[in-house]
Amino acid sequence: ILQVKQGTTSTQVEASFSSETSLGLAVSITPSSSSNKVLIFLEAGGCGTRDTSTNWKLTLNRDTTDIHNVASYIGTDDASGQETYPSGVFLDSPNSTSSISYNLTGLRRNGSANCYFLHNASSPHITTATITVMEISA
Repeated sequence: ILQVKQGTTSTQVEASFSSETSLGLAVSITPSSSSNKVLIFLEAGGCGTRDTSTNWKLTLNRDTTDIHNVASYIGTDDASGQETYPSGVFLDSPNSTSSISYNLTGLRRNGSANCYFLHNASSPHITTATITVMEISA
């Protein structure tokens, strides 16, 4: 492991997510070699929707390119107040030595109700979402 970086947010995002919406969780890393990999760890607090007919997807992006679908149907069959706590690990091959931003976005897939990320960002709930990246030598 050559370097480790972490980004965090404690801010709830609630919106329509009718277009790809930044969730305020990002981290930047500059790989030392284009052949190195980047290992990404994600953890998020309560995600859901305001009704059971609306759902949304959570996507990991490298700069502005979608590279991994973290969760596909957040909110499906969940009443308001029932939440998903997405987490994941992804190995990326960015083939770059330029600064890279890894970030999360949300996009509504069905329905019309508001969607939310890091709901109830206060104790005793998960109060901070994190993204941790590690550069791995090739």
